[in-house]
Amino acid sequence: MRKERRNPQSAIRNPQSGLPPVIGLLGGIGSGKSFVAAEFTKLGCKGVDADRLGHELLRDPRIRQAIRERFGDGVLGPDGEIDRRRLGERAFAHRENLEALEAIVDPELWQRVRGAVEDARRSDAPAVVLDAALILEKGLDKLCTVMVYISAPEEVRRVRAAEARGWDPSEVVRREALQFSLKVKQDRADYIVDNSTSPKHTVEQIRTILSRVVK
Repeated sequence: MRKERRNPQSAIRNPQSGLPPVIGLLGGIGSGKSFVAAEFTKLGCKGVDADRLGHELLRDPRIRQAIRERFGDGVLGPDGEIDRRRLGERAFAHRENLEALEAIVDPELWQRVRGAVEDARRSDAPAVVLDAALILEKGLDKLCTVMVYISAPEEVRRVRAAEARGWDPSEVVRREALQFSLKVKQDRADYIVDNSTSPKHTVEQIRTILSRVVK
């Protein structure tokens, strides 16, 4: 793990504010960000899961209708709700499709994420953990006090993505090409967690980081 440093991109400058720190998670697809986030919450941290908030947003009638009008009924499941896999296949097929989806979803989604972080900071948790795939790309790092990069070998990440999401290696490559590089993410981190071996080893690192972040 790296020595702690102040995240230069953070808009949270006052450590004496009395509010808990916000830990932002970075890493490639399949690196294990969700696992790390879950372990932080087991240690008493308050979690903010942008993916879960995205799920909820897709059930909003206004958002669902806008997506249906743009992408057609083929993105709906048997229950009439948005099927995320079908939507993803269409959105990531062409950049203009992805941009169209972001125009529909992003304003409301990132507003909800920011609100959730603010609410979580008002809790009595020792820290808040933000798990969002596009923290740097969407400027959410400005909400974070500390950035943690989760490292795992490419072959491990590919296997995890296939098992958890059914993505083949080409799908992972295609989606990661639309994100900041792993080097950029690692360079922006205050700490690095090696998540390539055992869960026990990963948890030990998480405990150490939390002990250094929470004063």
